[in-house]
Amino acid sequence: MLKKFSGSILYILISLLVLSLYLDRHETLEKFELTIQDAMYQFRGKKDVAQDIVIVGIDDRSLSALGKWPWNRDKIASLIDAIAAQMPKTIALDMTFGPDEHQQAAGFNDTLAKSIAGAGCVVLGYYYSQSDAGAGSLLPASLTKGAYRKFDDPALFAKYPPLVATKLYPPESSLADSAVGVGFVNVTIEKDRKVRWQPVLVGFRGEFFPAMQVVAAAHYLGINPDQLGIRVGRAVTLGARAIPTDHYGQMSINFNGPAGTFKYYSAADIVNKQTAPAELAGKLVVVGFSAYGATNVYATPISHKFSGLELDANVLENILHDNTLKGASERINVSFFIIIAIGLFSALILPKVSLLNRIAVLVLFLVVLLNINYILFSSFNQVTKTFYPALEIVFFLAAAPILKTAKEEKQDDDADDEVDYESLLSSSQKISMSSWEPPPPPPRQQVQTAAGRVSTVSGKSPLAGEATMPARSTSRAGVATALDTTPADHFGRYKILRPIGKGAMGMVFHGLDPAIDRPVALKTIRVDQGADEEETNELRERLMREAKAAGKLSHPNIVTIYDVGQEGTTQYIAMEYLQGNTLELLLKDGVDWDYRTISRVMIQVCEALDYAHENGIVHRDIKPANIMIVDKLKVKVMDFGIARLDKSASMTQTGTALGTPNYISPEQLKGQPVDRRSDIFSLGVVFYEVLTHEKPFKGDTLSALIYSILHTDPPRPSEINLDIPRIFDKIVAKALVKDPDLRFQRAKDVSDILRKLI
Repeated sequence: MLKKFSGSILYILISLLVLSLYLDRHETLEKFELTIQDAMYQFRGKKDVAQDIVIVGIDDRSLSALGKWPWNRDKIASLIDAIAAQMPKTIALDMTFGPDEHQQAAGFNDTLAKSIAGAGCVVLGYYYSQSDAGAGSLLPASLTKGAYRKFDDPALFAKYPPLVATKLYPPESSLADSAVGVGFVNVTIEKDRKVRWQPVLVGFRGEFFPAMQVVAAAHYLGINPDQLGIRVGRAVTLGARAIPTDHYGQMSINFNGPAGTFKYYSAADIVNKQTAPAELAGKLVVVGFSAYGATNVYATPISHKFSGLELDANVLENILHDNTLKGASERINVSFFIIIAIGLFSALILPKVSLLNRIAVLVLFLVVLLNINYILFSSFNQVTKTFYPALEIVFFLAAAPILKTAKEEKQDDDADDEVDYESLLSSSQKISMSSWEPPPPPPRQQVQTAAGRVSTVSGKSPLAGEATMPARSTSRAGVATALDTTPADHFGRYKILRPIGKGAMGMVFHGLDPAIDRPVALKTIRVDQGADEEETNELRERLMREAKAAGKLSHPNIVTIYDVGQEGTTQYIAMEYLQGNTLELLLKDGVDWDYRTISRVMIQVCEALDYAHENGIVHRDIKPANIMIVDKLKVKVMDFGIARLDKSASMTQTGTALGTPNYISPEQLKGQPVDRRSDIFSLGVVFYEVLTHEKPFKGDTLSALIYSILHTDPPRPSEINLDIPRIFDKIVAKALVKDPDLRFQRAKDVSDILRKLI
């Protein structure tokens, strides 16, 4: 069973491995994931953004026109006054204004505070530290007033603790109290030195404070500070608007493009009134230092030198226009289910297709995965883990060459099934075999049906279906070799149309009975295995008697024998010509019948056997190759009267046991008398194979196979396939009992049980 599903099991194990890696998120693997995501930013390029956010930078030109940096706070006040004159809705200062005695003594703090209060829309920034210790200065009232006050479940902070500051460096109190809000301006720098996340809340002494971008966005949207809230471990809220965060309170920044994506103005142009009078009206203006030597320049996925002002603008745009990335902070997102879907599809389908198709499907999966993930990212802001599903596909590609399809595995299992062997057991149950070399595989033949369909039979007659077996070598003289030559165009009155197969006992031809224009199958029988000419003649006479006896059988499920004769030195039998496929070929092609259909097929086989047994004929070689399935699942059992010769003196007297190894009964192997119960054992083997698509007795060598038949009990069919009804376990087990006296005594007993089931 494990071998049958080895390919599927391997795919499932690989999928489980990838899922464990996905959940573990090891730092090394996450680097590959981040590289892929960064590449998506590069491919996406610049996005169109709304014009409600603008940047005013204190750049090199501003320093040349207005004086060297750092500016006194009165000069900052002049810049705020110039900006406020254009009636912006919000001014976000990405600058910090801690206590400064010089600025205080010179009166510059008062000037700046007056300008901030006069503008009525200024948001100030400050820094926090996660390493500095100390009591710090008293927090301004405006800072504590702007802290988050609404929480969905504060108890969850124990499970999802946010970033925690050890010290805050707030603006000077007079400045902070003049502003409409205060927020921190820290950024999160990852281990690869890039900025991808913006913290939007930080904890300090039991309070939780917002980022400057959150405060500025709330003011721009007209949201009061008391409407700021936290969905612990999931999001921060601005009224009804939610900003997705990770468990630490950080939002994933959706970069809209490189520098220049947002409209930019030099502070010099604003102060010197070089812009249109209402250029900044109604906008959110981000103000900060951007000249050469600025420290707020970061590496990001979009650029290795990204201005802090551009970073602020991107964060603000994400919040204002609900343009945040979705799925970036989720532990399990759509990628988790993509991995499962790919794994299940591969486990169910790929083991059934050829290597080339397998590789083509996996490569297609990889291409589709990359394209879908890119479309989700670029068009829907949905972040998916691309690396892990791609890793799964790469593992599948690596495993593809070592896997075999279910059909190939079954062919490997069947490779030793139809072999010739000699002297299987002596009276002491010892095995002796003559060496032989297998013939080349027979060509596949096509049989044209009456309805115009073509049935393909591999090395079989559409009637006989016997396995190709090598002729037993002999060094004795006088043995006929009639099969080495074929009559020109006829056997007796039967016209030969074409050869259609080769069986162990001879060739099979498609023929025609010209007297009644009836198609027939002409099977030649080799009787040239006797020790001398006298014995060969005796075998011919015995064959004639047995074939004539079988010819008396008239049953709808038994192939009819029309005639038996001899043409020159060739014995032949004219039989009913059938249009269909052998059960052997159907099993190899993976036929999947329901249990009602299986029961109906086996009932017909049982009825054919019981009828023959009641007429004194034992088949001795029941196997799927001798069971033909024709139109509407009608069964025809073939080769009655050919496999069985006399009980006492037969072809076995020289040490050759008839029958196919996997289906032969223990008593046949032991050379004991054979009766109808031997056919019932073979029937049980066939029934087992139809149910499970596996043979009950297996062995890597012929000796191991024979030992298995004689001494081992196969697993129950329901152990191989849990869907198989348990009643079938009991039927098969009783048919496969080693002792004939404990088996079913008639095939009719089996068919009666199956008939009651359906």
